[in-house]
Amino acid sequence: MKLQYSKLLLFSFSIFLFLEGLDAYSINNIPIFWLGVSFFLFVFLGLHFFGFKASSYNFVSLRNWVLYGIFITLIQSFFNDVVLPKYASTTYFQYISLRLLRLVFFLVVIYCLDYILQKYNFEYVLTFFLLSCLFISVLSLISYFSYVYGYNDFPRTRSGSGGWTQPIERACNILRNYGTFREPSFLSIWSVPFLPYFFYLGKKKKVWYFLSLIPILSIVLSRSLTGVMAFLLSASLTLLIILFVHRKFELNLFSLMTLFVIVIFSSSIFSYQFPPDQKNCDDSINECICYTEDRLDELKSSTSVPDATFGRFRELASQGLDAFSNTAFLFDYIQDEGFSIFGDGFGYSNITFSYAADEATKKLENNQIIYRNPGQVVSFNNLFANILMSTGMLGLLWFLYILIDTSRRLVFRYTLIQPYVLVSFISILFIYSYQAEEIAAHLAISIAFAINLQKNEE
Repeated sequence: MKLQYSKLLLFSFSIFLFLEGLDAYSINNIPIFWLGVSFFLFVFLGLHFFGFKASSYNFVSLRNWVLYGIFITLIQSFFNDVVLPKYASTTYFQYISLRLLRLVFFLVVIYCLDYILQKYNFEYVLTFFLLSCLFISVLSLISYFSYVYGYNDFPRTRSGSGGWTQPIERACNILRNYGTFREPSFLSIWSVPFLPYFFYLGKKKKVWYFLSLIPILSIVLSRSLTGVMAFLLSASLTLLIILFVHRKFELNLFSLMTLFVIVIFSSSIFSYQFPPDQKNCDDSINECICYTEDRLDELKSSTSVPDATFGRFRELASQGLDAFSNTAFLFDYIQDEGFSIFGDGFGYSNITFSYAADEATKKLENNQIIYRNPGQVVSFNNLFANILMSTGMLGLLWFLYILIDTSRRLVFRYTLIQPYVLVSFISILFIYSYQAEEIAAHLAISIAFAINLQKNEE
């Protein structure tokens, strides 16, 4: 009967991963992501009712950190009440509840994966995960080439926090691969942590090497600097760690990096730039021209994928922190507002940050005040800043201890899968520093894999 529990949980989680990849879609105004979360939690609770039990012995500290985050959020919500920005798509109660549900879901995923990995080997489990990645990657490429070859794209049904969907087709803009996500960066950062596992499975079945080209092309065509550099930097760092700590050279992982770079330099043949509209036309020369604001905008809009990737990275690196306006403002905000020992609670901290972001980004044009993100709930775009403001210094230090403990397991305990889990884990931490602010299933997978690294190898 226990094996049936593990199979149901594995199938259910794989379905969730696929539904998570349908980020740009909703049913009756309910995002499919949240339907996926609800589905998996429903299966978990149903199995628990029929006798399923999973031990938390391996991650007591993580469990207690999640409980602490829930407690702080509930306390702050009971004793504080703020008005959500006008274009928020939920009520205050719903918004806070969804933040709590994310925390609970994250913990449940680790419970379940820890249980599953005691029943099955990594290869079996990863096969289901990578099939979900392949489905989403194939759908993304179908969507991308619809603009190149002129057939209909999938109609997106989920609006963002501002009440509208993000347009893909804009005059003079370079086409980016949105796939089934609301933003191209979301597609990339969702796909990157899966990528190293294709080459791990490829050691036993060569077909996975060829299949890896699908998510690689999907990531590269998203033109997400965060996603691309997260993979390249995490893979490079892992190669160095394995070389100096374990005196081994991971040729297979190096081959994956090489293939990734080859795709970057060869994918420009698939580039497509939307034509300019009439307001960009110069009547004197009877020609419509696309203009760029600066060198960074020029590189971002380049039809050359290598220029848009490595050229833009060099340009940003040369400008320092000022090139990342969101990060610079975030540091200023934390410095001005300060932080508490215990934090403001998840969700509540976002709301107060949103009003500060509105004020900081407003401009005066033609005697009118123009806001960059008027009336929207703004993301920190940084998990560590979110945890600092939500759970205080205590919560951040506690969370960093958990990450350090996971890193220790992955760095010093060499197994066949260890380098690939380490690439995935480091890439997630990189992504959390520049793009994502909420703990997600990818981190849960890496933690569960780290916990079961030696046990599964035996």
